[in-house]
Amino acid sequence: MDSQPSDSMWYRSTRASHDGNDPRPFSFEDVLLMGFAPDGGMFLPAQLPSLDKDTIGRWSRLSYPDLVVAISQLFISPTEIPHDHLSSLIHKALRTFQVPEVILKQQLSHDDKTIVLELFHGQTLAFKDLAMSCSAQLLQYFLARERHHLNIIVSTSGDTGAAAMVAAAGSPNMDVTVLYPIGRVTQIQELQMTTAAGRHANLHLFGIEGTSDDGDEIIKDLFADKGFVRKNNLSILNSVNWCRIMIQIAHHFYAYFQALKLVGMAEEQGVVVIVCPTGGGGNISAAVIARAMGLAIRLVACTNVNDFLCTMVEKGRLRTEGVAQHTLASAMDIQLPYNIERILYILADNNDKWKIADMMRRVERAEIVQLPPTLFAKVKEALACHRSTDDDIVGTMKRCWREEGYHVCPHTATALDYHYQYPLVSFSTSQAAVARVCVSTASPVKFSEALNAAGILIPSETAQVVAELLKAPQKVTTLKGLSVKDVVPIIKETVEKITNERSD
Repeated sequence: MDSQPSDSMWYRSTRASHDGNDPRPFSFEDVLLMGFAPDGGMFLPAQLPSLDKDTIGRWSRLSYPDLVVAISQLFISPTEIPHDHLSSLIHKALRTFQVPEVILKQQLSHDDKTIVLELFHGQTLAFKDLAMSCSAQLLQYFLARERHHLNIIVSTSGDTGAAAMVAAAGSPNMDVTVLYPIGRVTQIQELQMTTAAGRHANLHLFGIEGTSDDGDEIIKDLFADKGFVRKNNLSILNSVNWCRIMIQIAHHFYAYFQALKLVGMAEEQGVVVIVCPTGGGGNISAAVIARAMGLAIRLVACTNVNDFLCTMVEKGRLRTEGVAQHTLASAMDIQLPYNIERILYILADNNDKWKIADMMRRVERAEIVQLPPTLFAKVKEALACHRSTDDDIVGTMKRCWREEGYHVCPHTATALDYHYQYPLVSFSTSQAAVARVCVSTASPVKFSEALNAAGILIPSETAQVVAELLKAPQKVTTLKGLSVKDVVPIIKETVEKITNERSD
């Protein structure tokens, strides 16, 4: 590879000017450490690489860890992380998984063209472990080299917080502060976070009133204070961070390859439908990027009743609906999926890209925004969407258990709800879909509440996991009865205290 970084190794904000006065491009290290772009937008490569059939063919023979390496090499210059170091870091991260393959697949007995892709075999039993473990290793590489310290802030609707905490546990160069909504996560999700904070001095946990959208608002307020961000080396490991998206691109390629192997076809012979549960939009935005890079996939984004994404796909309308509704699929209880901004930017033509910054600012002010007709057409071409109620989720969990003897989490159930309702059909008259992948995002072990609601036998592993977690020390600060405005100075004070302690 040429030693000069390609355009895919330089980054710009989704809110950058399109008047020819674009600021300097950002390096991968920049975007990894910063999280948000300085203008409040999200980072994307200056240009997405376009893959030829030979490359996709070679990648089809790679293991999942090697596929992550191959994709990461497209977006990280070897002048920043030499390829052999990058490979070592990613393999080290993925060795923490419970199975050597990292990702497993389950074939449905009634359908020989559909697989469930299990992404949840990491330390916290959620797909977030895939990208979080790798992101933490890459962060540690840069921070240790430069002898820097980073304050990482995370807002979680359930799984992201524990994955970030476990990935960064014990790091001398990172402190992680997590905000989660009290009463809106499962027992195991909460215990994973409280015990991580109890065991490691660099992990800090706050329970807040409200929803994960309130946590996101707190984080936006923190990052709006540029002086505070600079002074305290503040960053974020939600899927706002480009590194999380980059790693997640890999499992969509892996899903495609596994599906074609299922039906005995080569990579150039057919389209695969990927049915993907989505909350903050990181997973589906990674799939949109994989598609833009040349992967022959059709995408179905699945939501619960918090259906901002479905409203966008069906009506071309960007609109929040007040407070997120509490559902069995709690990690998807999000009113404004922040990665929508990335999806729109990727799909927009040059005439529409410059409009996205204003559209997103208006949505953040709770205005109703209509997509330009050209962009709406691109969205409908790229995505289908499906929403599931709690009744749909419970019914799907019951059916999957009854017909397959297979437990699924309530988030995965949104994908299987779509699968059960709609036969495998083509999204296009020119290319028929030959196989389908339903993405399984979390272990059912974490969701005994949903399994109880469905009247399904709870896996024996659930009691074992809870018992082990209850043996560990726990630590959490609960901020009951406080508004977003009240919580922000408390988090600022905590971060400033950490900065002072680490600088001594």
